[in-house]
Amino acid sequence: MGPVLEQPSAMVHPELLPETGLGRRIVQLSYPVLLAMLSQTLINQVDHILVGHLPQAESTPGQTAVQISQILLWMFGGFLSAITVGTQAMTARRAGAGDIEGAGAVSTNSVVVAVLSSLVVTALCYWATPTLFRLFNQDPAVLALGIPFLRWRFLQITGMVTTASLKAFFDGLGKTRVHMGAAITMNIANFLLCVALIFGPDRPGLAGIDAVHDVLVALFGPPPRMGVPGAGLASMISSYIGLAIMVAWSLRPVYRPYHMRRLRNLSARTMGTIVRLSVPSGVATMFAMVGFGFVLYVVGELDKRAGLGVGRTINATATSNIINVLMLVFISCIAYGTATATLVSQSLGARRAELAERYAYRAAELGAAFFFIVGLVISLWARPILRFWNPDPDVVQAAVPILRLLGLLTPLIAVALVFTQALYGAGNTVFVMVAELVLHFVCLIPLSYLLALGLDLGLWGAWGAMIVYLALLASVMFFKFRTGTWKHIHI
Repeated sequence: MGPVLEQPSAMVHPELLPETGLGRRIVQLSYPVLLAMLSQTLINQVDHILVGHLPQAESTPGQTAVQISQILLWMFGGFLSAITVGTQAMTARRAGAGDIEGAGAVSTNSVVVAVLSSLVVTALCYWATPTLFRLFNQDPAVLALGIPFLRWRFLQITGMVTTASLKAFFDGLGKTRVHMGAAITMNIANFLLCVALIFGPDRPGLAGIDAVHDVLVALFGPPPRMGVPGAGLASMISSYIGLAIMVAWSLRPVYRPYHMRRLRNLSARTMGTIVRLSVPSGVATMFAMVGFGFVLYVVGELDKRAGLGVGRTINATATSNIINVLMLVFISCIAYGTATATLVSQSLGARRAELAERYAYRAAELGAAFFFIVGLVISLWARPILRFWNPDPDVVQAAVPILRLLGLLTPLIAVALVFTQALYGAGNTVFVMVAELVLHFVCLIPLSYLLALGLDLGLWGAWGAMIVYLALLASVMFFKFRTGTWKHIHI
């Protein structure tokens, strides 16, 4: 008897696709993606939190450096990681139509594109790191900590992008738990490495973390104290641990019928289609990072005007901490929306456009309700949450009132990202790219400068522009989805 073919959890024949229990199906598919992406996001959060508990001369400029580095990493690594959009949409379409070998061929071509493109971009970014960093901040303390940190992070791009390619294949099949396991393991490795490499032989001075540090020193001896750059090295190593797990999982006998490593799968046409679908999403990611990076530039200018001295980047660090708290919401919403994209794409592959539409609307309703509760918690406990990220009282005081307001607006984030991901799942990536271009360069960038610096509204001005951007993004994506033009896209 041959191997039993493991069917995608959401892949059924068109006549068997469910018409009831949409919410349950969305939750079943989305929670592993949500846990995986949250775990992966915690790699960055661990960096940020532990750096925030270094001595103040390192912690405040260090957190600013880490935030700028994350934006630059996602500007380039995120651009390439958008390969998930084309890979997942094409895999899910073929899975929905019952074309197993076609789904495997998508993965073959996606991995080749991921590896080759990421190697080239890694080399260029590593060389250009000092120039790129100075575009966002010229504070000497920030530069001294940020440039070596960012170089380590750039070295993880190949692992990051190849993992994203494999994740998109499994997610497209509905096997969302695969990446969840890899991401959780990767995050645990990153946490342990961060504790060791940031603080070296010194105890962090954090309840619970000190005990972990003592165990690591007892087992392996005192590591070198690398400070902020050590967090970058830890992230790089953990990224490749995650990739190794994903590759090992793809080699399981149950996936042999997909023939993912068959050389005759290689097809310039398939690669071209993956790139065609993915590049608009990657460009949209770059637009987003440029927009958020410009906000960091604006708040950096606020710090210059305040004249607080080298390393006292209060507005920039407050903004960085607000972004990092909200990033947990953003990533959760993207993960939730990614599951919706799979259901939309599989439904379209099964020629059930009306079911795809119902999935998206139901996902938006559930997401808005759930993230309202999450946002309310953030709003009510804004001060202790921010103090956990960085205990500097000036930083906390600047960030608290803004985070309290933003916590109440999290349903906007959920709606915006669910419909964005639904459009990605349908293959309507060019519209998302153009919308992001307009919203960032016509709204967020000029408005943040005008309100924060031109009208002298300070930090509130910069975040006021961000709130306008979020409201417009949610409205634009909802109304575009409502037109139904995405139902007729063929991929």
